[in-house]
Amino acid sequence: MAGDPLPDGAVIWTRVDVPQATSGVEVVWSVSRSPDFDSIVVGGLALAHPDTGCSVKVPVTGLAADRWYHYRFEALGSTSRSGRLRTAPAPGASPDRLRFAFASCQQLSSQFVAHRAIAREEGLDFLMHLGDYIYADDAATLTREQYRNAYGHWRMQPDLRELHSALPTVAMWDDGEFFNGVDATADPERLTAATLAWFDSFPTSDPGDSTAFRALSWGDLADIPMIDVRSHRDPAAEETDYTSIGTPHDPARTTLGAEQYRWLTGLLDRSSAAWRVIGNPYNIAPWKLVNLEWLRPFRPEMPAGAGIYAPNEAWDDYLRERRDLLGHLEAHNIEDTVFASGHTHMFITSELRVEDEPSRTPVSADFCTGSLTADPDLRTAYLGDLPLEAAEAVLEVAENWVVANNAPSMRHFNMVEQGYSVMELNPEELVVTHRLVDTHDPAAQPRDGARFRVRRGSARIEVLPTPGASGAFA
Repeated sequence: MAGDPLPDGAVIWTRVDVPQATSGVEVVWSVSRSPDFDSIVVGGLALAHPDTGCSVKVPVTGLAADRWYHYRFEALGSTSRSGRLRTAPAPGASPDRLRFAFASCQQLSSQFVAHRAIAREEGLDFLMHLGDYIYADDAATLTREQYRNAYGHWRMQPDLRELHSALPTVAMWDDGEFFNGVDATADPERLTAATLAWFDSFPTSDPGDSTAFRALSWGDLADIPMIDVRSHRDPAAEETDYTSIGTPHDPARTTLGAEQYRWLTGLLDRSSAAWRVIGNPYNIAPWKLVNLEWLRPFRPEMPAGAGIYAPNEAWDDYLRERRDLLGHLEAHNIEDTVFASGHTHMFITSELRVEDEPSRTPVSADFCTGSLTADPDLRTAYLGDLPLEAAEAVLEVAENWVVANNAPSMRHFNMVEQGYSVMELNPEELVVTHRLVDTHDPAAQPRDGARFRVRRGSARIEVLPTPGASGAFA
């Protein structure tokens, strides 16, 4: 695997399969301009040690900016498959485009055909993986070795390996990499084991303190902070009725933690790029099931955004911190900032307003991708007693209900299909395409499910015409 493109290099990773290894194994790594490796530009030796599961992670430097290279590893008389790495444009450079896929949530319950589709997309610069890369066993995955073994189990999928050899990965964790519902109050020993196993298993630089949040830049076109919404957060709110001042409104509650919040707002303040794209493992846009703002004339004490919310365990559980972050964008005139999100297993596209007040101008946009592999089919798993057409009609009503109860901010909601999303930026506009894949069909091909545009200087989302678009729109 390769990851985290920098102007002069990237990080490359592999694992040497040495059962019962008791000492380190020397690994030769090389980077070439050509796929046949007849023009090697840099290489060296690394040690695969049992302490890290015999993984090797090399921060490659000395490469030219804004180029593709090929890399491979050699150990114990064998040569790995080759992969591609990408360097970012140089600081101050003015690239005319950036195109990447973002995705999350890969269960082993269905075909990895969405991964194959991403690998074969033309013109992608990298994959942003927003977590739930694995689903650790809540009861049985406890040690660093057990977590590493889970990554090895997932990587037996041929289409996942194809994807990693084709594209660099910019990764962040969600809760599947730890256990369901993880937060900062988790058992420290287990939290440390899962964290170290994640760093053992990805081409991601480790600053030495196991801090996962970090930022990449794409010349003066985009700054890309990747945020950690799990390991620093307070426990999720249990209630879904947000019509009174309760846990979600507590100003002391955080999903980022104080240090990361300062880092993120400071980065946004300093950024002079055309765009700021925040890799955000769970949706920041509100997701109400019932909007109760209409009760305000009768209950003026109700807090802003009153309603019954989806039990989604996301930024809705941290309303004050979300308000503060969006308010920071508004107060400091930080425009052209969007969130690329995951986690929900549903495609959700929303404008972001401070306090989610309809009268306010949007300050950002949230594009939440669906799941890479399939949950149970809602039409048959929960509505199986109905004819298929009737079940689809019920789900269509539900999608339209959710969009209506989150108006005017929510622009699109697709609760049925799986896939990934592609974001393409240039100095004038940003376009996001939700790509849908039937993950029960091993021969499935992706199709465009919905497309959206955000123009520089405006956070309003334009819905672009898309033949065969799926889901509800506003």
